[in-house]
Amino acid sequence: MNTIAIFLEVHQPRRLRRYSMKEIGHSHSYFWDEKNYEIMQRVTKKCYVPALKVFMESGVKASVSLSGTFMEQAKEYAPESIDEFKSYFKSGLSEAVAETYYHSLASIWNESEFAEQVKQQVSALKREFGVKPESFRNTELIYSDKIADAVKSMGFKRVLAEGTDYIISRHSPNYIYRAKSGISLFLRNYRLSDDISFRFSNWEWPEYPLTADKYARWISETPGNIANLFMDFETFGEHQVAETGIFEFVRALPKELKGRGIEMVTLEEADRMFEKSQTISVPEITSWADTRRDLSPWLGNEMQKQAFSELKRIDKKDHVWRSLQTSDHLYYMSTGTSQDITVHEYFNPYKSPYYAFLSFMNVMQDIKMQ
Repeated sequence: MNTIAIFLEVHQPRRLRRYSMKEIGHSHSYFWDEKNYEIMQRVTKKCYVPALKVFMESGVKASVSLSGTFMEQAKEYAPESIDEFKSYFKSGLSEAVAETYYHSLASIWNESEFAEQVKQQVSALKREFGVKPESFRNTELIYSDKIADAVKSMGFKRVLAEGTDYIISRHSPNYIYRAKSGISLFLRNYRLSDDISFRFSNWEWPEYPLTADKYARWISETPGNIANLFMDFETFGEHQVAETGIFEFVRALPKELKGRGIEMVTLEEADRMFEKSQTISVPEITSWADTRRDLSPWLGNEMQKQAFSELKRIDKKDHVWRSLQTSDHLYYMSTGTSQDITVHEYFNPYKSPYYAFLSFMNVMQDIKMQ
């Protein structure tokens, strides 16, 4: 193939502090401001600012979604990250992508709430960066035919989804398809994506070290039109720290790609370049999370199901309630599988699914009493 499209998710949740039963009815302060400030400061210095500078200096094109909870905290705790994203969008190297403002699971239970949160995020992007997205990617790449229908009804032209093993057993992820709704469908090539996001610094990986020339060669030898590389933005400097050589890899990659005739494009550019291969139906909900690539990272155990039911039952439609919809709160409650638990433990600020559940449910109880 001779084209790659990079998509990067930018998200930080407003984490809940350990809220005890004794505080119910007495304190309405729920969010862990100190931890949220600490993490935003760290990730901005290690990832957002240096990675964006490398992208712009090296001419790396990427389509980017920024959750509303990220934008809020960036403005409050690390405004320099907002400035760098403004520069990246203005450079012409980046396309803004829509998602839910609160990085929530609204798409699976309430279509009107889903549409409202997307509208909020789109408005925030226009207000902060002067951009209007035409591409959509749902929280953690949660996708189905029904969700694609809703996305089209909101006016988007293209949507992203995970190239699960079931899908790619029938359809290569290296083409652009049509969803049943008729909008363009981009499937993530999870193997090529995870080579960077998960395996880059793994000394036990047979292909370690991953160099830019090796990676460019893999892409050039891969059949198809386009490699869809979808990752967390935090891959660059946070998950793969600078000492791994990740920034040197990024600096070298555009030259190596160009030398093999491979072009970096945004989603919008790719959509104009290629004819759509065929229509794909995805009736069951998929995601890019964990090895099962479904909803189990958020709704896989009884704690998560109970917490989600309580959340839906409150339905206050205010900023606090919507902030509690952020998918990370449920993700921290996951007991996972042996293959996935290390990732869950890495992200969980409580280091225990049970503590995450208790804090969340105590907050729910306080909100219900108001």
